[in-house]
Amino acid sequence: MRKLILIFSVFILISCNNTDINKKQITVSEEKTLNKVSLSPFERGRIIYKRCRACHSLDIKGKNKVGPNLWNIYGATAGNKSNFNYSKAMSKSGVIWDDETLNAYIQKPNEFMEGTRMSFVGIRKQEDRTALLIYLKEMTTADIE
Repeated sequence: MRKLILIFSVFILISCNNTDINKKQITVSEEKTLNKVSLSPFERGRIIYKRCRACHSLDIKGKNKVGPNLWNIYGATAGNKSNFNYSKAMSKSGVIWDDETLNAYIQKPNEFMEGTRMSFVGIRKQEDRTALLIYLKEMTTADIE
């Protein structure tokens, strides 16, 4: 049983870090495009989100993966979706997700929230974080007319 848990844990970590060679080649190729071509912040964010999609979905009825579905994340309290098993740190944080808190979290998740289960090193460049947040806000917020 321990071996099965260990193998499953390794699989989850690998999938979250996108170490699949083909995916990595596509991502590297697209990220080179980020530096050569002038993209809108939304398009830049779409490309950067590919680092996140192994663990998170964005759709209104999207399923949780290793990480929670991110639909309607803006304005939500961290760790409060009823159908996901969050870390104690996340559940008890009281963080309200907005541009400021999401920016800090995706920069260095483990520094922003010690004890989080998110195994992601973060996004170093502010320009990339800003673009990702523009994309996330557009893709996870209901249209209001």
